[in-house]
Amino acid sequence: MRSSSVLLARKNSGAERFDSASLVKRGNAWTVAEIEIMRRNRHLRTSELQKLLPPHRSRLSIQGKRDRAEGLGYRRLPWKSGEDEELRRAAPTKGATAIHHILPHRSPWEINLRAKALGISLFNYHEKPLAIIGEHLADSIRQRAREDGLSIRGLDCELGTGGYFTNVAAHRARRGSGPYMPAIRKAIAFFEAELVTGPDGTITINWKDE
Repeated sequence: MRSSSVLLARKNSGAERFDSASLVKRGNAWTVAEIEIMRRNRHLRTSELQKLLPPHRSRLSIQGKRDRAEGLGYRRLPWKSGEDEELRRAAPTKGATAIHHILPHRSPWEINLRAKALGISLFNYHEKPLAIIGEHLADSIRQRAREDGLSIRGLDCELGTGGYFTNVAAHRARRGSGPYMPAIRKAIAFFEAELVTGPDGTITINWKDE
């Protein structure tokens, strides 16, 4: 009797500490509270969202949940009139990176894109001619980034893809390697585009807004 009581007491004493450990053992089942946090913070990048969720949630698992569940994917917040005014005032003397320090919740890419939509020219934005690297998916994504006013290094920074679009894709192309699809898919999700496979197996990009 005593041993049974001890086992029961031990089981009960850990009840309040059961949640995170048992969730891991059950395959990290997502709770209603976690889903609600993700739904309310769709405007945050995965790395930012991770800080609001339990420690056992990795970036990979969070991104996977966003990809699978409708209504949880990344969504940019609409620009407010006050932000547009800040952008107009800063544009004559500052580029996207400097304006990012004024509007820290807006990435340089978003700032460039908004400036383009408003017909605002940002200060001193220069970039050398875009090189063709010979891998058609990466080249298409690099060109789209250029059209949206985002540098290739800035693109890698936004996506967390290391230097893939900056130089790694070019090195892979020279070795005859194909595209690194995890990085390609991140870019496709970022630009809200889709990959299309043709009858001959060739993969192209549908930018949707073109």
